[in-house]
Amino acid sequence: MLTAVSIDDTAEFRLPVALTRSAGSVTLVASSAGAVGRGTAELTPGAAVGPIQAVVGARSIVADAADMSMVVTIPVDAWGNSIAEGSPVLVSRENPVGVRSSSGAFVSHLLAFQELFSGTLAGRGLVWVASGPVTGPSVSLDEVAGPPLPFSLEPVESVLAANAGADGQTLVPIRTSVLRDRYGNVEPDGTQVTVEWTGPEGAGRTTAATISGVAQLSMQAPATPGAFQITGFCRGVHTASALTLPFAATVGTVTVRARLVDAGVFVSIGPVNRFGGTFVPDGTTARVSVADRDGEAGATSAGLVNGVLDIVVATRPLVGPVTVRVSVLGAEGAETLR
Repeated sequence: MLTAVSIDDTAEFRLPVALTRSAGSVTLVASSAGAVGRGTAELTPGAAVGPIQAVVGARSIVADAADMSMVVTIPVDAWGNSIAEGSPVLVSRENPVGVRSSSGAFVSHLLAFQELFSGTLAGRGLVWVASGPVTGPSVSLDEVAGPPLPFSLEPVESVLAANAGADGQTLVPIRTSVLRDRYGNVEPDGTQVTVEWTGPEGAGRTTAATISGVAQLSMQAPATPGAFQITGFCRGVHTASALTLPFAATVGTVTVRARLVDAGVFVSIGPVNRFGGTFVPDGTTARVSVADRDGEAGATSAGLVNGVLDIVVATRPLVGPVTVRVSVLGAEGAETLR
């Protein structure tokens, strides 16, 4: 409450600063000798002070000339009041290749906003706002590539891929072509690519992430000769065609010798050589089965060492001719005991 002494029927009041910091309508009530008077004063905001903060969201949009983000700002005066309704605000923008543009907005209901449409060039851009001579810091706005165009798969080492054998161990690296969208933008690092295949041992699937627009992974050779049919997809887009990756037989014949023992059948396998004469790698699996007149009587598997393996196959009591079959990397050998 303020008091003053009237002079010539007039009293003058000086409002303290604390009562004039908030913009808006102020109702003043004066009373004297039982009489009451009322009046209204409009407290208007001052000019904007910096920095004027730009709030941008979303911070990442697709560079397809159709996606959109938005910038919002609330310029305030020295006391924190939003500047006057209708005040102009300049929104400036720098695209990913450094080209600048500006557009105007106006304060409405305390804030100003502007829609930010994407271009067709991927990269990091900047957005900032100004009111009169006062400006604010820039905020980043990323524009990223859209879904890629149909892409291809290819071996990283064509000679290795053409001569890979079905040894169950060789790794054949393959990669995608550079993944680009319809505007030529490269997919960002870490974009997931899913690779699927069917082959002599069934179907499979795995994923890889792009680096500089290329995803790379390795296919392990099967233990059975045959070809992989490999396809990939990324963000709903498939490879233009399947990649065929052949794996030739690495073993021609398997030598088998067998004899009956009390526990079943003693089987000697090998030496098992690759084409060219070298032993198959240690640990290569040999699968052994025993059958008689009544059907399968027993089976087991173990790894070869120096191309050979001696193993006992436990069986039930055997009846009639006994056939021992051995499979190594898709090649087979057999012996019949009578």
